[in-house]
Amino acid sequence: MHHYLKTVIAATMIGAFTTGASVAQDMDLTKKETYDQIMAWAKEPLDTSKYEKDGDLKIGLSAGYLSNAWINFTAQSVKYEASLHPEIKEVKVTDAAFNPTKQAADIEDLLTSGVDAILFWPVDEKAILPALQKAHEKGVATINIGYNFMRDPAVTSNAYVNQWTYSEQVATEFAKSLNGKGKVFAMLPIAGSSAAVVQLAVLQDVLKNYPDMELISSEYGDWDRAKAKQLTENLLQRFPEIDGAFSPAGQMSMGIYEAFDEAGRLGELTLSPGDDYNGWTKLVAKEGKWGSVTSGLEVGREAVKQAVNILTGKPTTTAVVVPTRYLDPAEAAKLNEPDRPDDWFKTDLPKEFLPQ
Repeated sequence: MHHYLKTVIAATMIGAFTTGASVAQDMDLTKKETYDQIMAWAKEPLDTSKYEKDGDLKIGLSAGYLSNAWINFTAQSVKYEASLHPEIKEVKVTDAAFNPTKQAADIEDLLTSGVDAILFWPVDEKAILPALQKAHEKGVATINIGYNFMRDPAVTSNAYVNQWTYSEQVATEFAKSLNGKGKVFAMLPIAGSSAAVVQLAVLQDVLKNYPDMELISSEYGDWDRAKAKQLTENLLQRFPEIDGAFSPAGQMSMGIYEAFDEAGRLGELTLSPGDDYNGWTKLVAKEGKWGSVTSGLEVGREAVKQAVNILTGKPTTTAVVVPTRYLDPAEAAKLNEPDRPDDWFKTDLPKEFLPQ
């Protein structure tokens, strides 16, 4: 870490990883065509002339929330990548703790402090647009981070994981592992979140190709292992036959697994691939099946690189799309770090940047 890189943190770590309002305002999240359009937008050249700066750079990170392993690792990745760029002299991090009013105020505070770019993940996209518009008017670059895509004049760029493609990889491998047959349920994130809407839409779209697969229930486990377990226990009482469970989130998949195990019905369970959450990869290593789909943790680092490109006038595009890929059980098992807690992700972050 460069000795002149100063990190300011205002944070309490609470809650669970979620996504803000919508992926792209006024667009239908349930249609693949929406994501094809987003990918086309992502490739458009970005005019950086308005944002180009000379000399030292100051970066702000407006976190809508700082919670759970994925978010913690993303925030730490932002700070680590910034440390690799000597032109970045300061990084300021704020935490809105799921309060959209506070996040808007945080963005205005970062503007007052004189930052050149603001990286952010939103609590509520629409609620913070007026504050982002002020940044835009001042020539401050704004970069949205995560699985949601924002297309608005107030948003300069996105560092983005294509949520449709990610969910499609999970759903397709899931259907293949069941040989296209069986009664299944979906364990989705927070009801109404873009992640939940997209995951269900993708699953339903994939199942159109498998008429012998029946979606018997859709549940909302809020990215919470204990809640996913409780909901699964209820389903096990309702349905004498369940062949599989769809859940891209490894921590919720672990709750599902525990419920089936305690009910003595583990033999009938096929799970979809989870993510690269350490507890999940531990389970994959133990069972030798299911696999993972990488979660795109690189978005934090890519957002910083994009900020530097924009502020130094280098050619770039409207968005950076971070790819994800399916890992078979053997590959996924290699991600497991048995000496780390479940709430962890395999990383190449140096020790001083690891989440505490």
